[in-house]
Amino acid sequence: MVRIRAAIDHLVPYDGGPGFEEFSRRFGARGIAMLAGNEYPTPPFPEVVDAIASAAGGINRYPDAGTVRLREALAGMLGTTPDCVWTGAGSSENLTTAARALGGPGTSFVYPWPSFAMYPINAVYADAESIRVPLDEALRVDLEALAGAIRDDTTLVIICNPNNPTGSYLSRAEIHEFADRVPESTLVLVDEAYGEFVAAEEHSSLIPLAVERPNLVVARTFSKIYGLAGLRVGYMVGQAPTLRSLRKAQSPFVVGSLAEVAATTSLRFPERVRERFELNRRGVDYLEGALADRGVRYVPTQANFIWLRLGPGTPGIVQELLEMGTLIRKGTEEWTRVSIGTDSENRRFIEDLDLVLRRRRS
Repeated sequence: MVRIRAAIDHLVPYDGGPGFEEFSRRFGARGIAMLAGNEYPTPPFPEVVDAIASAAGGINRYPDAGTVRLREALAGMLGTTPDCVWTGAGSSENLTTAARALGGPGTSFVYPWPSFAMYPINAVYADAESIRVPLDEALRVDLEALAGAIRDDTTLVIICNPNNPTGSYLSRAEIHEFADRVPESTLVLVDEAYGEFVAAEEHSSLIPLAVERPNLVVARTFSKIYGLAGLRVGYMVGQAPTLRSLRKAQSPFVVGSLAEVAATTSLRFPERVRERFELNRRGVDYLEGALADRGVRYVPTQANFIWLRLGPGTPGIVQELLEMGTLIRKGTEEWTRVSIGTDSENRRFIEDLDLVLRRRRS
């Protein structure tokens, strides 16, 4: 019998749910509403698809391990230098790299809960102790409690902003004040996977602060608003010495050549990103309004998903929706998460939810 680390042997792997093609084949003509993965519901920009096709003939060669073109393009957009940007296979892989670099026996990671499911998994990968800090009564990240949970052995504090799965949001000023209280030996990682969807304030990102402080990094991704979830590419921003240290824990060639081409091309169209932001807000307004009309409690969101309370038996409701072709994310016994989709997907979700709730009341 192969001897696997006990912590890994007992680990429940991340559940990404069924893929789009598999789910589509199952339901055929009626179609589906794919509202579980927080992807952007429409394809990448046409120029990005063309760029991928043009570059496909070169995939017999290894990609550029330094992702120089992408880092230069990101640095230009962010107003920093390429050595303050590093790339990975989505923000989740960047988080795993940071965990590996900062973990080990006798260390601890502090993060809010519920939040992104990879945080506790990364703690196991890194052989670090998890310290989960409950959200406050409004289901926002509780910065006071988070600060109080930091110990002498805490090497990493993670803040998901907007928080997944609740969509709740902390202002840049709030996180800035929190970061001032964290020991210099502890890294604060702000996971801004959904940062492009924030409507609460015009300048919301912690990126400007990250390039000023050695113990702060920001993680972002192309999997969401840019529509590149299937290619796996994201990035971290921070001071160059900090990133150089974290990179030592990263495997080589994690960003493929097609992913780099796609991400670099995507950055050429900021006006279309703004259009996608506005379309998402329209979907948020529709779903939040429909849920309010039905008396369903939800957390006002600054992301591209909504955390809603359907009460006891919520897993059964989620399963019934799935059997109708509407896939939303599993949550708790009383809460679940729905991603913002196309207009037709959003309407489909509400229609199917009405059917399920009517059946349960009858």
